[in-house]
Amino acid sequence: MHKVIVSNGVFRFHLVSAAVEAARRGALDLFLTGAYPTGRLMEPVARRIAALCPPVARFLDRASTGLPDSKVRSVWLAELFIQSGVACGKLLGLHDINNRLQSLGLQLYGWLARRPIARSKAQIYHYRAGYGGSSVHLAKRMGMLCLCDHSIVSPLVLEFMVDNGGRVPTPDLIAESKLSPMWKRVLADIEAADHVLVNSELVRTTLISDRTHKDKISVVYQGLDEKFVDCVPKVQPAEASHILFAGEVSRRKGFDLIIAALEAMPPEDWVLTVAGGINEKERHIYQGFLSRPNVNHLGFISRQKLGELMSATPIFLFPSLAEGSARVVFEALACGCYVITTPNAGSVVEDGVHGALVPPGDAAALRVAIAKALRAPSVVREIGARNRVFVRSRYSQATYGDQLDALYRRLLADHHKRRTENIETDSIS
Repeated sequence: MHKVIVSNGVFRFHLVSAAVEAARRGALDLFLTGAYPTGRLMEPVARRIAALCPPVARFLDRASTGLPDSKVRSVWLAELFIQSGVACGKLLGLHDINNRLQSLGLQLYGWLARRPIARSKAQIYHYRAGYGGSSVHLAKRMGMLCLCDHSIVSPLVLEFMVDNGGRVPTPDLIAESKLSPMWKRVLADIEAADHVLVNSELVRTTLISDRTHKDKISVVYQGLDEKFVDCVPKVQPAEASHILFAGEVSRRKGFDLIIAALEAMPPEDWVLTVAGGINEKERHIYQGFLSRPNVNHLGFISRQKLGELMSATPIFLFPSLAEGSARVVFEALACGCYVITTPNAGSVVEDGVHGALVPPGDAAALRVAIAKALRAPSVVREIGARNRVFVRSRYSQATYGDQLDALYRRLLADHHKRRTENIETDSIS
């Protein structure tokens, strides 16, 4: 039986699901993550504080995976740097300091992760891009297979895609020198890996475009996690004119395209709910639209509340310019939404089957797709009902775990074969 170390980094990331599924198969050796509430922090007093303070509730929620404390190693000091950087960016607008603090946090995480790795007998180190650093070099010296998990388009093309309507650049247009210190660490982790795991064909395409060899990359769609599915209520959708967007209110997520599309339509035809925080650099751009009487901006909400909203809203918009594979699209499908998105969301949505696919950056096409959905409420309901069954049966957390375990086994067999061949070559020479 192979053993794996799963390194999640900070915040709640899909590698939590990877660790849970590895544990169910008896393959999890360690789960490395940022600040993590141990058993003592889950006592009733902490729960009462959480009821009054959403940030505390989100922190305690990290332990809702069911992983035993004995398998978890908290790299909390690194998260302190990263959270400080995020606060500098959001509250003070100090984006350069944000990038530097996050870069230091990533470096510290990789350095602190070396201690539990050094004590492990695992054969696989599955780590999140950016959080590897010096821990990857140690794992390699110990003979582990190093699998880097990367979940957004290549850092080398991200800015270009946002600035150019979602277009993937040709190799001659890629500029590595423009990367921030944080993104340079992400790229270094990708390059240092024995193999790279991505969450969509879009991400694979962008990595190949920036010179990562295609044979080094595997694709496994993450799909849903059980916790979200369990909290989705069974409610009837609202009126056909109701539309939902969930995610950061930013240009990358295509929010300016939503504005252009909806403002070209009669205001009495639609009601938009927006669930997500605003990118501080762009707040002034969106504030006027968000203040309209038929726009309801909720800000950040819990995943339980998001499930309730999705289940009650027939149409979900997500015209992103650059993603990895947006989890929120899978969640909308699971809640029975008719989904209007772009190929750059990295989802499994098919045009005319699960909703509508529109070209990235095309506000006119987005407007046409929205208008078509609003005129056909019965079709929207029918497709939404099929979506609910489709994604739950094909993209469950257990399916993700099965595919991940098969990948571990295949890569480990290849890794052992290469090491044996190298040893034989060295002995002959």
